[in-house]
Amino acid sequence: MPELPEVETVRAGLARELTGRKIRAVAVTNGRVVRRHASAKEFRALVEGRTVKGVARLGKYLVVTLDDGGHLVIHLGMSGQLLKARGPKDPKPKHTHVVFTLSPPGELRYVDPRTFGELFVSTPPPEDVEVEVSKFARLAMSQDGLTLRRAVPELAHLGVDPLVDQIGWDRFAAILKSRSTPLKALLTDQDIITGIGNIYSDEILFTAGLRYDRPSDSLSTVEIRRLHRAITEVLGEAIKAGGSTLADEQFVDLEGRPGTYQESHQVYGREGQPCPQCRRPIERVVVRQRATYFCPNCQG
Repeated sequence: MPELPEVETVRAGLARELTGRKIRAVAVTNGRVVRRHASAKEFRALVEGRTVKGVARLGKYLVVTLDDGGHLVIHLGMSGQLLKARGPKDPKPKHTHVVFTLSPPGELRYVDPRTFGELFVSTPPPEDVEVEVSKFARLAMSQDGLTLRRAVPELAHLGVDPLVDQIGWDRFAAILKSRSTPLKALLTDQDIITGIGNIYSDEILFTAGLRYDRPSDSLSTVEIRRLHRAITEVLGEAIKAGGSTLADEQFVDLEGRPGTYQESHQVYGREGQPCPQCRRPIERVVVRQRATYFCPNCQG
């Protein structure tokens, strides 16, 4: 599943390609991907004729702001792709479920073999309705994420976004100390910290020198600072590399180009290979039905 670095890579591409352009028409060939709406027709009516004002990201969600105040929200699920095309004559990939026809001319296509992703339009809540935002997100140093959550109530439950919300290490420490949760489970709980999944939790914990099953309230101040720094560093480097594209080659950017951060993975997918620090073999365990990779020597 695309995680924060992959979704941020797509967001940057969308911001370049869509901002200021008009969505002339929308074709939906699989109603499952717009399942929050009563029909594909309803979805189309909320998007067609609208001009894109900007593109944001919160966790693993893309948020396209429309000129009427609505927001087109996109979640790529496990295998979703957004691909640009010059027009209808460009061959359509298999499993193309939604096509946005743009002005100036061009197309944006949503492709999703497994159809776990979704698209929906969120309308702004009435001014007299107060949207209840995640208590973890309220610890943010930046107001951008809070503003976005209040504008898109469907995302109000999301926890801290490590990049958008810019949480300081001391407030991050308060989250860790407030519960006794295994670190990997905490990092991948979207209601606590949003955007991190299986790949980057393993990479972050290795960089911080912490085991996946350490209780979150057991960390020292030094370890908390190390983990806080590792989150920013690993996600930042992954974004610079355009994200990770694994063996299934599902993740690509708008141009169809794969990411390259998989070439820098320290532990993820490297079972039996030598640890880059101590040369001891990387181990793999299954936690909550997901593979977890770590070095038993370097992570304590």
